[in-house]
Amino acid sequence: MLNLNRLKNPIWTRSDNLRDPSVFKTKEGYHLFYSRFSNKDWSKPENWSIGHVFTKDFIIFDKDRDISPKGFASPGDVILWGGRYIIPYQAYPERPTKLCFSQSQDLILWSEPEFFMEEALELPWNQAQRTIDPTFVVDGDTLHCYFVGTDLINYSGHTNLIGHAVTKDTDLRKWDILSTDKPLIGVGKDAPDGVENVVVINRDNQWTMIYSEGLKNQHLAYAVSDDLYTWELKGRLEIEAQNWIATRYGAPFIWKEDDMWLMILMGEDAENNTAFGLLSSTDGLKWNMLQDK
Repeated sequence: MLNLNRLKNPIWTRSDNLRDPSVFKTKEGYHLFYSRFSNKDWSKPENWSIGHVFTKDFIIFDKDRDISPKGFASPGDVILWGGRYIIPYQAYPERPTKLCFSQSQDLILWSEPEFFMEEALELPWNQAQRTIDPTFVVDGDTLHCYFVGTDLINYSGHTNLIGHAVTKDTDLRKWDILSTDKPLIGVGKDAPDGVENVVVINRDNQWTMIYSEGLKNQHLAYAVSDDLYTWELKGRLEIEAQNWIATRYGAPFIWKEDDMWLMILMGEDAENNTAFGLLSSTDGLKWNMLQDK
């Protein structure tokens, strides 16, 4: 059991900007995957990569290294599928921005990126030909992928929208895109420029999706579903203000820790540096921050 009393937010900061956390818990500890963003120039692929670090307690972080080539970002949920671990992510920032995955037998050594579902670049609501932020959810023999595309003409400029696809293919080559004509989740009164960064958990036999809502004024929102296909939007999730999220926050990732839910969150401070913090919850909806440093 993780001892939260020893921790304060933000739990991890680096000279690089830390973004898009994803955690895979094992009996030995926690594998933390993230987007490493260096040198403050978003436009250069050499400034982006998928990082990996191991921690037993979120105090000491060991063996920090890249598991992808340069030019990749935004790791999603690590899953077991077809007898191996798979992690989805995206090429970034070069266009077209395509979804990809790597596979591993031990969570340490990962294959080169393999692109998948490239047909999503041509969806009518994805005029930017941009697919980002993939999230995998396994339900029986079906693998769900939630992803983000970008509309350029139907709203007030660049607008991120969530799409949905499923497969039973262990090689991830054949997908059925369910959100062909319109996105699964789009704009709302609190998100005129769209949504991104999805995580899905099963809470009391109901699926709950928590995601970043809004781009300029980003915050968290959630939706619920009984079947992973039809979602009811529930609105904003309130988060306590702290210094490390003074500018904005988003890209949540959630996992179960005994009888408690934990969320690792990306925050941006007043100097525009991004770091990771932790929150806890007994029900997956009301979240409590660790004490701020």
